Parts: sequence; structure tokens; C-alpha cells
Amino acid sequence: MKRVGVLWCACVAAALCVALIVFKCWFCASDEIILNGNVEIHDVNVAFRVPGKIGEILVDEGSEVKEGEVLARLVSDTFSAKVKLAKAQLAEAETILINTKKNYVRFKSLMKNKSASEKAYDTAEAEYKAASAKVEAAKAAYEVAIIDLQDSELKSPVNGVILTRNFECSEMTSASTPVFSIMPYDHKQMIKVFANELALARIRPGGGVYVTITSMPDKKFKGHIGFISREAEFTPKNIETSELRADLVYRIRVIVDEPAPELKYGMPATVKVLNN
Repeated sequence: MKRVGVLWCACVAAALCVALIVFKCWFCASDEIILNGNVEIHDVNVAFRVPGKIGEILVDEGSEVKEGEVLARLVSDTFSAKVKLAKAQLAEAETILINTKKNYVRFKSLMKNKSASEKAYDTAEAEYKAASAKVEAAKAAYEVAIIDLQDSELKSPVNGVILTRNFECSEMTSASTPVFSIMPYDHKQMIKVFANELALARIRPGGGVYVTITSMPDKKFKGHIGFISREAEFTPKNIETSELRADLVYRIRVIVDEPAPELKYGMPATVKVLNN
């Protein structure tokens, strides 16, 4: 009788364990975490370091470019003239330095023989030092003029593709104003999504996800959770849903593992968090 009771209890316990496992699997499968957001692309803004008039544009939107490739040029007449002027001023300063140095050396020798006054020697020394300083200043100005001439060519800092072109030929541009934006080939495509506190408890950095877009619902782009904000914020209007409306949510950055040309900047995307 006791054996029957023990066997019955064991069967009940086993049945409960199986039921618990089945329920847990069913719960996890049915309670999926689905997040909505938009595709983000980290582009590189490229600008001239000097202001000027754009004389030539060599690429357009969609053009593939290599690191160091010339994208555009400013009209260089002014920059070339500044180089010539700085070079002439340097030559003049060096000539003055040679003469003042000779005069200084001569007065220094005369001072040793007490054939010149201390005042005359001090004047010659001051003129020599001033001429030396002017040569250094002229050298610096010449180097700056050369750099400005070189910077009248805008080169790509990365291998990538031109996303936007903001200027046309003959337009004026100021220093640091973006002329192009480039999407680097080695960039990581990202999806910015938001999750409420309940969902956040089941999301971990590094966790796997699948990304889908409306135009290709059957294609899944594999990715992972890259960043979870520590600050709560109200749901942005562009991804607001009835469930999240007026809720405080946390910003999450999802990183797509492999380059996916199908994912365009700003495109709405759905992220399914995998149950690990």
C-alpha cells in the first residue's frame, strides 16, 4: 500500500513538473517582446576647413568613394596668391635677417676690442633678434598658406557612399559647413526602439534580436541589443502605439550584425527580442 502511495506521489510530481515546463514554454512563446522603432545610420559629415567659392564638384549622391579621394574643390586663385605672397614675405624676412646678423656679429667683435659703444651693440642685437622673430612668423604664415591651399580640396575621410550633397558649383561655403554626408562601408546599422519597464526586465545588453521591415516581412535581419538607456522618457510620437501611449519608456539601440542595404535611414522597423 505504501509503495502504491509513493508511486502515486512520484507520478503527480512528475506530471506537475511537465505541466510547469510546458506552461513556461507556452508563456515565453506567447508573450513575445516586440519593439517598434526606426533605422538609424551613423554618417560622416565632410566639410572644407576654409571658406570659399566652390569651383568643382566631382561626386554626387549615391557615388561610391574611397578614403583620400577628392570630392570637390574651391576656386583656388586666392589661395595660390596667398602662397606666393607668403613666400615673398619669407624671402624678404630672411634677407633682412642675414644683414642684421652680419651687423650683430660685427658689433660683437668690436665690443670685444672695445671699439664700439654698448648702446650700438645693444641696438644691433635687438635688430637681429627682431629679424629672427619675423623670419619665424613668415615661415608660419607660409606654412598656413600652403595648408589652406591644400584644404581647398575636399577629400573623403572614409571608404563609403555619398548620402547627401548640400552644395552646387559656384556657391559660397563657410568653414566647417557640411558639403557631403558619407555612409562608411564599415558602419553599423542601428535601430532605435523603446521599451516600457515590464519589457525592460526581460531585455539584456548583448541579447539576440530579429529585425523586420514592412516591405520585406518574411526577411529577418539578425542583430543584438547594443545599448539600454538608464533614463526613462515619454514615448516619441513617431513610434507611439496604443499600449505605450503616455507611458515612460527606455531608449534601446539595436545593432544589426551584418550590413543590410535594404535598411534605409528613417525606415520603420520591428524588433523581436529572442528568448534566450
